[in-house]
Amino acid sequence: MIQNISIEKLHSHPDNPRKDLGDLSELAESIKANGIFQNLTVVPWFSKITGVGCDDPKQQEEMGYTVVIGHRRLAAAKLAGLTEVPCAISNMKHREQVATMLSENMQRADLTVYEQAQGFQMMLNLGDTMNDIAERTGFSSTTVRRRVKLLELDPEKFKASAERNVTLMDYAELEKIEDIELRNKVLDSIGTSNFKYELQKAVDKEKSDKNMAIYVEKLNTFATQIDNSSGMRYVDSYYLSRNDEIKTPDDSGEVEYFYLISNYGYITLYKKDVETEEDTAAIEKRELQKARYNALGEISKRAYSLRHEFVKSISNTKAKKSMGTIIEYSIKSMLESYCDIEPDDYASLLDITLSEDDDAVIEELTQCLPAQPERYMLLAAYCLLDNDRANYYNWDCSHRENADLDQVYDFLATLGYELSDEEQAMRDGTHELFKEVE
Repeated sequence: MIQNISIEKLHSHPDNPRKDLGDLSELAESIKANGIFQNLTVVPWFSKITGVGCDDPKQQEEMGYTVVIGHRRLAAAKLAGLTEVPCAISNMKHREQVATMLSENMQRADLTVYEQAQGFQMMLNLGDTMNDIAERTGFSSTTVRRRVKLLELDPEKFKASAERNVTLMDYAELEKIEDIELRNKVLDSIGTSNFKYELQKAVDKEKSDKNMAIYVEKLNTFATQIDNSSGMRYVDSYYLSRNDEIKTPDDSGEVEYFYLISNYGYITLYKKDVETEEDTAAIEKRELQKARYNALGEISKRAYSLRHEFVKSISNTKAKKSMGTIIEYSIKSMLESYCDIEPDDYASLLDITLSEDDDAVIEELTQCLPAQPERYMLLAAYCLLDNDRANYYNWDCSHRENADLDQVYDFLATLGYELSDEEQAMRDGTHELFKEVE
């Protein structure tokens, strides 16, 4: 039954997942001119603390009603100057009210991911299971679980990120990072051109941290950690980005060994020796340069991976729209190089595993071309232009210009690729790894 209820007796639901009602001016003008076409759904007023209404029916009537569906209409009606609005009174329980509000807002895509996650958690707190929520809201139980897991993130950072039009896939990508503090750090960049790079950097860091724990555990069995290598003789270096094997020296029972952890992603093993301090310093300088060179290689490798995945994800429709650009850069590459495409590189972009039969490789790579010719042309053009050895540094860790790699970035930029800050610093030579270490 529909009845008109005074606006003064209508209250916003305290657990409405949608906190921001958006711009109400247009809706208010429409209501002012035409009235409200769709009634609100309300329940008798209830206490947010106890979840129930008043014991005294008269007091209950005086308290009024709580809105379950129609919060924007109520707010707009107030702006339009209405004194009462049509309502349908329901007796649904609190848990059903929350589920109804969630479902209503989600169907209209009115909720941010942050608000969805809060709503799901609210239903869990009321006793629903993941499957119950999925059944009530129409979302899969996997989606519900992933949304709730996002509440492990820093609330303010999560809320801020939800306002940057972040895709659900981006949030799912955060699950690659195990450490919650590191995940929150990367959350600052989600929705920006730095996100993909910072994500991969964080994943690489976790790998390095795990290797660090393994290396240190092994080293502690025969060596002592030090902060200064003065008076020590260099023995070996172990890089955290690799899976180096650490073997206990045969003379560890007679000779004292020490290790020093560098800020450049490696650990150096030493032993006591009469070698001069100057010789040790020269060795350390070489090792430091080697470590910087390795760090530059890791950055270049990470950047290539981002470019590779970006091109791989481009659809045939987008490739078709960009054919002019693709042909332009393809011709440039053909004129400037030997046009050598590595079959394995091309196959990786096509998600094809090549057979060991060399005679069959060309047929395997070309048999799928008729389905998406524009996209496969794009991938071939990219293979002509780019490779995993392209970089901006010399053997001595100084910056060098690379016109070919510049052309790769220029090409990808026309397709929508955005350089991360670290990629840009590598390109223009301002990265801290290019600075000479004293």
